[in-house]
Amino acid sequence: SNVVVGLNDTMENLLAAVDRYEAEISPSTLHAIACIMENVPFINGSPQNTFVPGLIDLAIKRNTLIGGDDFKSGQTKMKSVLVDFLVGAGIKPTSIVSYNHLGNNDGMSLSAPQTFRSKEISKSNVVDDMVASNAILYESGEHPDHVVVIKYVPYVGDSKRAMD
Repeated sequence: SNVVVGLNDTMENLLAAVDRYEAEISPSTLHAIACIMENVPFINGSPQNTFVPGLIDLAIKRNTLIGGDDFKSGQTKMKSVLVDFLVGAGIKPTSIVSYNHLGNNDGMSLSAPQTFRSKEISKSNVVDDMVASNAILYESGEHPDHVVVIKYVPYVGDSKRAMD
């Protein structure tokens, strides 16, 4: 998370920043605050800059559950559904290329090669596991060409853009 002293580092600073309509408070953090204030559990479905220290303090003080960091509901899930459908229908994908544009802290951290490599492997394994289970379409060790491109694009902010 992106911690800014005086903005979101403490519960008091975070709530004061909301009262001042500070633009730096992410929409997901605002939603989490609303849930906490109503004593509604908040499950964070996307890895981003939601769980700042001030929010965690607020949840503890209000005794409200917060948790999660990724529902895996985006581009990788869609790709796995499409590949499963195609392979199940007897259609042999030979090449899959995924482009991801991320503008929040997730995108910034994935611009580091070691972090990206871990994400690239997990995204690629989704396809490899599916095709390995189909001995009719794919010979042992055969798999589609699979390229994953993740770029940090600050303009997209908390929005994520992906295409396959």
